Amino acid sequence: MAAQKETPVPKRFIQGSREVSTFADATAIGLLIFAAVIPIAIAAWWGRPAAFADLITMTLLGLFVFAVIATFAIIVLWGLKRLDLSEKFMMWLGGATVGEIIGLLAYIIHHLFKS
Repeated sequence: MAAQKETPVPKRFIQGSREVSTFADATAIGLLIFAAVIPIAIAAWWGRPAAFADLITMTLLGLFVFAVIATFAIIVLWGLKRLDLSEKFMMWLGGATVGEIIGLLAYIIHHLFKS
């Protein structure tokens, strides 16, 4: 009896898939672009700072807005399965964003209540 060749069964690498609209992708990528434009718009709107404290405040505000919007865009892309990031990293990213908010809030409170 002749030996029959077994045809190899291809492995499935894709466990599941979900259809995501172009609008959802464009929204997330638009958030990233918007996050990059905000610090530039803040600097252009305020103009040249009069004091060093104003320069630091503008810089921190621009970085804060960029980081928060970029974090939201990353979370949206991760939720749409467009980014393959571990859940631990996403938890760290959320914690880092909260830490940044606390740091900025401490700076603002210190600046407001300075005597």
